[in-house]
Order: sequence, then C-alpha cells, then structure tokens
Amino acid sequence: MRAGIKPEIVIAAASDIADRMGWEQVTLAYVADKLGIKTPSLYNHVEGLPDLRQKLATHASILLRDQLNDAAIGRSGKQAFIEVGHAYIQFVRQHPGLYEAINRVAEPKPEPFKQAEEGILNLFIRLMQPLGVPQEEAVHAIRGLRSMVHGFASLEAIGGFQMSEDIMESISKSITYYIDGMSAHFN
Repeated sequence: MRAGIKPEIVIAAASDIADRMGWEQVTLAYVADKLGIKTPSLYNHVEGLPDLRQKLATHASILLRDQLNDAAIGRSGKQAFIEVGHAYIQFVRQHPGLYEAINRVAEPKPEPFKQAEEGILNLFIRLMQPLGVPQEEAVHAIRGLRSMVHGFASLEAIGGFQMSEDIMESISKSITYYIDGMSAHFN
C-alpha cells in the first residue's frame, strides 16, 4: 500500500471521478489509477466495487445533509425552503456524480447513509412545523417538495431549461407557490 492512502483519500478520488466522468465510471481500476496504485491495493480500504459505491453514496448523503442544514441556519418559513432548495440545486450542479450515487445506493443501505437521510428528513419536518403541516401529512408534503426540486435539478442537468428566465428565480417562485398552497390548505 502506498504511504498516505487512507479511506478518505479513496473516497475523494472516487468522488472526483463520479463528478467529472459520471457514476458509471467509478470503478476500482479508475480509482486505483487516479491514486497511482495497483487495483488490488484498494482492497485495503474497500471490499470491492459495491462497497466503494456504498461508501461513496454515504459520503455524498452526508455532504448533501450538511449543505442543506447550512442553508437553513437562521432562516424560517418560505425563505428557509427557498434557501434549502437553492442549496439542493447547487449540490447537484457541483456534484452530479455524487448526487447520482445518492439516488443509486444499493440495499441494504449503510447505517451512516440512513442516518444522513434521516437528518435531511428531520430538517424538512422542523421547517414544516411552523407552517401548520400536521405530522401525519409531513412526509407527503416533503416528497412533493423534493420531487419539485429534484425535477428542477435533473432537468437543468440535461439542458432542459432553454428559456432565458433565471432557474433559481423559477425554483424560488415554485417553492413559494408550493409553501403558500400548503399553508392555505392546513391553516
């Protein structure tokens, strides 16, 4: 094993490959080549390609959770949702391969991945409480909001927005309409 290769270095290399070249290009051979080591040396850090991809998805989910939490700090109501929506889209822009890793994580999901997912869900539940969304409706409301933001991010990634209007303004307005509609419905 080459000196200085640690598990976090392996994940950083895999992250770079995923974001620059795409999820499918994250292979043991590419990661080893990027690190300047032989492929068998990676087995000191991962159990194989499925384990590497699980670790990559976990890393990605933690990064997303942290970015969304940072965006929500000091904000409430619609503005919190708008900032979180912007952070979500920024994450997908900056980390398209990591975002794909999150969406393609295999079962069983690693415990740290599930904890990061839970952290994101809890953030949205906390943000919805002041809106009067009953607890039994929160998951449905969160799924709708996530679908909207995911749709924006995914369409942007494939060049689906060809009009001149600013995409972030469009997502801000869409989130506002969604939150206003929920508030009117539940209050």
